[in-house]
Amino acid sequence: MTATTTARFTEKNTPVVPASFWDRFVSLSNNKSQPVVIENGALIEPLLTLQDVFQLARNVVESGDLTVNADGKMLDQPTVPAFPEHFGGFEQFVRDFAALNDAEGITFTRDYCLKHSSTVATKLRAFTHGYIERYGMPYPGANAVFIGGRYRSTWIGLHNDSCDTFLFALYGRKRMMIWPPAYFDSVALEKKSALNGVCFGHIDVSPYADDAVIYEVAAGEIFFIPAGWWHYNKLEELETTLTLSVGMFSHGTAQGFCENPIKASMASKAGSASMGAIKQRPSMVFESLAEVELPVQAVRFVDTIRDNSKIQMLLKLSANGIIRDRTLDRPDTLYWPDLIVGARVDSPIFLLALDEEAGLLFAGGAMLRVKQFQAVRVLVELLQRADPLAMAQVLRGQYGDEEILGVVRWLYAQAAIDLIA
Repeated sequence: MTATTTARFTEKNTPVVPASFWDRFVSLSNNKSQPVVIENGALIEPLLTLQDVFQLARNVVESGDLTVNADGKMLDQPTVPAFPEHFGGFEQFVRDFAALNDAEGITFTRDYCLKHSSTVATKLRAFTHGYIERYGMPYPGANAVFIGGRYRSTWIGLHNDSCDTFLFALYGRKRMMIWPPAYFDSVALEKKSALNGVCFGHIDVSPYADDAVIYEVAAGEIFFIPAGWWHYNKLEELETTLTLSVGMFSHGTAQGFCENPIKASMASKAGSASMGAIKQRPSMVFESLAEVELPVQAVRFVDTIRDNSKIQMLLKLSANGIIRDRTLDRPDTLYWPDLIVGARVDSPIFLLALDEEAGLLFAGGAMLRVKQFQAVRVLVELLQRADPLAMAQVLRGQYGDEEILGVVRWLYAQAAIDLIA
């Protein structure tokens, strides 16, 4: 998609992360092998706004789906004050939060937080696209962690992560102490398993401070930490923060990839089909297992697992590894025949034929069964040309127009296409 068409997108659309940002990232981080602070303004337009993450914080708190740490201690039943209506009340909120739990500092977090904000999920998909173009889509994909509160140091203590991490500091600053992956190999510290890596906990880091590299990260900047690097945020005094940490994972297993497809296949007709008796065969020599024939029911079940695995792969690819649980917040009160649309380069669209008349459409990590397969195929091919597409080109008052209009609306809801003014 050209810079000209990008500039014509309406204000409702997701920000575009230019290729120049990732070229700069590759250069500054020595091809993602070194930590780096990416300065405010490196993007043409901010990817995430303070309001985006403030609303995410509200959704996390009001859902009760949060982990709370008070002065380094995890709380099983924290007392949580009412979340403020506006950001101006956030500072008082975190102070009250700490006071209600008899603490000086307070941190509230949520792993896999994107289910609480479709807006943040969509914007991060635009961000991860550039990473995936250069390094491939990591499996199991991307995990986003919300971090809010008022504290002096990292809430889980000194730790590393098994993923490449992009830290978006939306409010407040970081003073990150960093050590290379092998630094603590010979140090006698108790290693504890953490969600995303290894944690030493709240130890005294002063013996290792002289060897640490300090990175100052201001609000609006992005801090990149390569997988395996040890880090610890240590401030001189309590500071309020709203942060989003995005981890790009590459250590998934084949078992993990196939687990859900296998479960889905077990619940299918193929999985519950009766095997019956297995036909007896005379003794003979097989040159390989390829010569051994399975019962037809077992073959169908294995094929179902394979098909479900391929469908899962298309779902993940279409979402750049970011799968969200909520319907996207894109109101559709538009008169489509008069509009011009364009496909987003950061949201691939895939179409799979089931037969000559039906298919499966994949976009934004979601799947839609479509009729009028050939007409939908033409639409997808037109969108993939990356030129602006007038809806009048595809809606011509013919049979099947309602199907096509429904597909366009669905693609818009998944943020796979944008409106062009």
